[in-house]
Amino acid sequence: MSEEIHDPRKQVPAYLKVFGLLLLLAVINVAASYLPLGGGNIGVGLLVAGTQAILALGILMHFFWEKKTVHHLVALALGSVVVLLVIFVCCYVDQLNTVTSVK
Repeated sequence: MSEEIHDPRKQVPAYLKVFGLLLLLAVINVAASYLPLGGGNIGVGLLVAGTQAILALGILMHFFWEKKTVHHLVALALGSVVVLLVIFVCCYVDQLNTVTSVK
C-alpha cells in the first residue's frame, strides 16, 4: 500500500459505488447468459467478469494506488498467463485439425 495515510471514512462512498457497480455487473452477466448469442455468451461473460475483477483489484484492494513496481510484476504475471492461454488454444486447434484430417 502507499505510504500516504488515508482516512477510511473518506473511502466509504467509493466502496459503496464499487459495490453497486459489482452488483449491476453481476445482474448484466446473468442476463447476458440468457441472450441467444451462441458462443458469444462466453465472450460477454468474460468481458463482464474481467471488468468486475479490475474494479475489485483496483479499488477495493487499492491496486490503483500502489507503486509502479507492483504494476510491472502484475503485468508480467498477466502476460505470462496470456502466453500460456495462447499456447493452449494453438495446441487445441492443432489437435482438432489433426482429428478432422484423419477421418
